[in-house]
Amino acid sequence: MMPPISDLFGIECLANSLIFHAAPDRIAGNNVSVHTPPIQTISIDDSLLTATSDDGDSDLVALKNDHRIENLRARQRAYVDATFEASPIARVIRRDWNILSVKLYINALSHSYRQQIEADMTEFATQVHETATDIRLMPFGHLERSWLRPRSMKIQVVHPITGMWLRSMRTLDEIYAILICAEKTGLISARKRQAIMLPCHLSYLAFKCTAMKIQLKTSDELLTAENL
Repeated sequence: MMPPISDLFGIECLANSLIFHAAPDRIAGNNVSVHTPPIQTISIDDSLLTATSDDGDSDLVALKNDHRIENLRARQRAYVDATFEASPIARVIRRDWNILSVKLYINALSHSYRQQIEADMTEFATQVHETATDIRLMPFGHLERSWLRPRSMKIQVVHPITGMWLRSMRTLDEIYAILICAEKTGLISARKRQAIMLPCHLSYLAFKCTAMKIQLKTSDELLTAENL
């Protein structure tokens, strides 16, 4: 089923209400027993569609739900220092990274379900790559980027799929920064920027919902909610 047509980066965060259902000592062993999380529904708004214009140097920000990823007894763990120029992308990473990583790790213990997560991650990566290729060919010329306010974060990678996710988000940050700078100088409109980013938005939403086992609203429900 096709994902609903709406903007992904306005997803209302459920991180504070999600429950870590699998006990750490049961995750690490060979005989894995995982409590299936309940289906949850997300609502969508457009709060992160607007390009921001914060001034200043790079800020080091802490990710939400650090305790959840620290308590996860992952088989592998890598630490990455990452910086994101576009504020909307930085906010998504800060909000989603830890809780999504934990949920993905647990849900991917099922081989069949891991294949579903991988399929949606591959689709997201493909959409980001294709969008980046198109944007790099656009005749924007030199764009002033000093007005952007980068955010630096210390990120834990606990699964190969989340490593792929991080690479895609870094590319998405690059192209989002280009587009909001082009919009600021009048080279494109906000509507045009949103249209260019829509395939990435939709594919990220599908990946996130699959990884976290969150139930999507139907297209009709979303269109009705947005008076379309």
